[in-house]
Amino acid sequence: MLGVAFLAITPACGDDSGPAGSGTGGDEMPDDQVPGPGGPSCPVQVVPPPGWSPDDLEARAQPGKITRVVTLRGDTQAPNDPSSGHASHAEPFALTAPSRPFGATTQGPHIHERWGESRKLELSYCITAVPGEDAENEDNYHRMIRSLVDTTAEWERVTGANFVHVVADDTPTSQPHPTPGPGGFTILSPECATGTRSYFGVFTAFLPQKQGETNSVPQAWNDPALEPLGGGVLKRALMLSSGPVWNVNESLLRVILRHELGHVMGFVHEEVNHPGSVGEGCSDADPRPLTPADSRSIMTTPGCTGMSGDAEILTHHDRLSGFYLHHTPRSRFETRPPNAGYRYGGIANGGAEILWHSEGAPQGVLWRPQVVAGAISFVEQPFPYWSPNESPPQSWYPNQSEVVIPLRIDVPNSFGLLFYGSGPDVDDFVVLNSGGSTTAIEWSHDAFAVPVVGRFDGSDLGRDVVYLYQPGTEESTALVISNDQVSVVTEVPQQTAFAYPLAAPYRGVQHPDDIVWLEPNAGGKVIAWRLGSGLLDPVAVTRTARGDLGLVPGEHVPAIGDFNGDDRADIMWQGVSNQAAGFPEIEDVLWFSRSTAEALVFATVPKSVGRSHRPFVGDFDGDGIDDIFWHRSWGMTADGPSAFTTDPSFIWYFDATGGHQTEAFVLEGDYSPYVGDFDADGCHDIAWLDALGDELHVWRCLPGARDFDCAGTAQTPPDAAPVGMHWGF
Repeated sequence: MLGVAFLAITPACGDDSGPAGSGTGGDEMPDDQVPGPGGPSCPVQVVPPPGWSPDDLEARAQPGKITRVVTLRGDTQAPNDPSSGHASHAEPFALTAPSRPFGATTQGPHIHERWGESRKLELSYCITAVPGEDAENEDNYHRMIRSLVDTTAEWERVTGANFVHVVADDTPTSQPHPTPGPGGFTILSPECATGTRSYFGVFTAFLPQKQGETNSVPQAWNDPALEPLGGGVLKRALMLSSGPVWNVNESLLRVILRHELGHVMGFVHEEVNHPGSVGEGCSDADPRPLTPADSRSIMTTPGCTGMSGDAEILTHHDRLSGFYLHHTPRSRFETRPPNAGYRYGGIANGGAEILWHSEGAPQGVLWRPQVVAGAISFVEQPFPYWSPNESPPQSWYPNQSEVVIPLRIDVPNSFGLLFYGSGPDVDDFVVLNSGGSTTAIEWSHDAFAVPVVGRFDGSDLGRDVVYLYQPGTEESTALVISNDQVSVVTEVPQQTAFAYPLAAPYRGVQHPDDIVWLEPNAGGKVIAWRLGSGLLDPVAVTRTARGDLGLVPGEHVPAIGDFNGDDRADIMWQGVSNQAAGFPEIEDVLWFSRSTAEALVFATVPKSVGRSHRPFVGDFDGDGIDDIFWHRSWGMTADGPSAFTTDPSFIWYFDATGGHQTEAFVLEGDYSPYVGDFDADGCHDIAWLDALGDELHVWRCLPGARDFDCAGTAQTPPDAAPVGMHWGF
C-alpha cells in the first residue's frame, strides 16, 4: 500500500526527552523520576506520593447494594409538547427577547467559537511575572499554580479540553516586558523561557481598571506557540491584576481565573447586551447565548464594568454551555464488544485503530495496530478524505469549529466520518468509507446544533443516526446516511429543554438506543425517550425528579458503560467534589439498567468515588464487564506547596453484582487517555497522549491480571488528535 510506514515502539514507560515537569500544575519532578505513566508492570515504577497507602484509598471495595428501583413510566406528552420546554428560571432580568436565536455561529462577528480537537488537548501555558520577592514571590507562585489547577480542571470536565502547565518554562521572578503599541499604548507581554512550547502565558501586572484580560481565544487556533499574533507585537496571554494574587484568600483569584478561562474556551460576556451596558465590548448586533440568560454566570458583567457579585463558580448553565460548545460525541459503544473499536481500514477481526486528524487537513493519518511477540506496534498510512484524489473541494474550510465524528454507516468493518461545523462559513461533509476507500458528500447545516449519535432507527440497528439537537428551539433535525446518500430529516421529535443528552442501549443492543436527558438546573428533571421501531420514534416520554434517582443538586459527571455484564447500558454519576473552591462532597450514584423491551427501569446503587476525577470506561481486565478508570492529572497529585491532595488515579473493576474492587495507579505527567483494544484480546488497552511532546505512551492490558504492561512510546503526528476521543459523556 502506498505511503505505508512502520512505527517503532520504544519499550519504555515514558522517557526523559520531554520538558521536565510538564503537566497541569504541580512541581518540578525530582531528578530520580521520569515523566510518563507509571503502573505496577512498568519497568520504572513511579514512587507514590509520600504518606500514601493503598489501604487509605477511599472506597477501595464497594458492594453493589441496590437502594431503590425506579420505573420510568411513559406519559401522554409528546417530546415537542410545550410543557417539555424550558425549565422555569427565577432570573431578575433576561438577556434577549424570546425571538433571539440560540447557539454559536462562525458568521462574523465570531461569537462563542470552539477549539479544534488537537489544540483543545494542548492548551499549554506557562506562568511568568508573579508579584513579590523571594519567599513572597514563591508563595504567590504556588498560589497561582493551585488556583489554575483548580479552575482549569472545572472547565476541562465539561469541555474535554486539556490545559497543560509547562512548569519547566515558568519564569515567576521575571517582569512583564513593555512594548510600544499603536496609538501610544504600552503592550505588556508574557516572558516565559525562550523557546517555550506554551500556547499562552499567564502573568500579573498592574491593571488600574480591570481584574483580568485575555486574548487567548479559539480564533487563533493555528498560531504557533506563544508567538506574536498576526505578525504583530501582541502575544497570547491571560493577564491578571496583581492585586488578587497578593490576596491571601485565594477565592477572588479563582473567580477571576474562572471568568478569564471562560474567554479562553470561547465565551463572550453573558450579559453583553444587557440593557444599560456601555463601553467597549458591551454590545453585539447578533448575540447567541447557548443557554438562557444567567445572572450568576461566571461570564456575567452587568453594565460591562466588572463581574457580577453573584458570579462565584461555574453555574449549571456555564457548564452546560461548555458542554454544548465543545462536546465531541462518540459513536455509541465503540469499545463494545472489546474487539470492535473504531476501525477505518476494513480489516476484519483486527484491533482498534487510531485515526489522527489536524484542523483543516484534507487527509488523516491512520494507525493500524499489530501484535508481534506480545508487543503492540502500529503501521502508519495516509487516509485521504477524498480518494483517489487527495485535493479537497473548493469549499473545504480549515476552521477550528469543525467536529470530526466517527459513524457506523453501511459497511460493518469500517467507520465513516462526519465533519460538522456550526454556522454558514463552514461547509459540512460526510466521508463514506468502505475499507479505506472514501467518498466525500457535502451537505449543509448552518444552524448551531449539538450532535447526538446513536442507533435511533428501529428498522435498521446497523447504522448510526445523528440527532442535531438545537437546545431551546423546535428546529432540531436528524442526519441519516444510507445508500451513499445524506438526508436531513426535519420531521423528528423536538427536545426544547436545556439538558445533557445521554444516548445508549439501556434496553440492550437488540433495541434502539434510548436517550436520557438530564436538566442540570435546580429542580431539573430526568427526561427519557424510549424509542420504537421507526426513525427517532419515541413511544414513551417520561419526566422524573432527579432526586427520585438519587441525584442531589450539584455538578454531576456521567460515565456510560455496562457495569454488570448484562448487555444493557448503565450510568455512573460522579458528584463532583470541589473542595478547593469551598464546596462539600456530593454523593455519587450508579444507575443499573433493569430495563425491559417495554420500560426503562433503573436500580440505584450508592457509590463513593472520592475527590475530583475524570472517568473513562473500558473492560480493563477482560471479564466482559466494563470498568471505570478514574483519572487525576499530575497537577492534582503532585507533592509540595502547589498540590491540593496526594490521591492517586484508580480503576474500579466491576463484577456481575455491580460491586467493584479498586486498584490504584500513579501517573506522573499530563496526558489525555485514548481507550481501545489494540491487540483484540478482549481487554482494553490505554494509549496516553502527550500532546505537548507529540508522544503516545501505550499501556497494554493484561487479561485477568488487573494490570498493564507499559508497551512503549511512539511519536504521534504533530498537532494532531485521535478522532473520537472522549471522556465520560
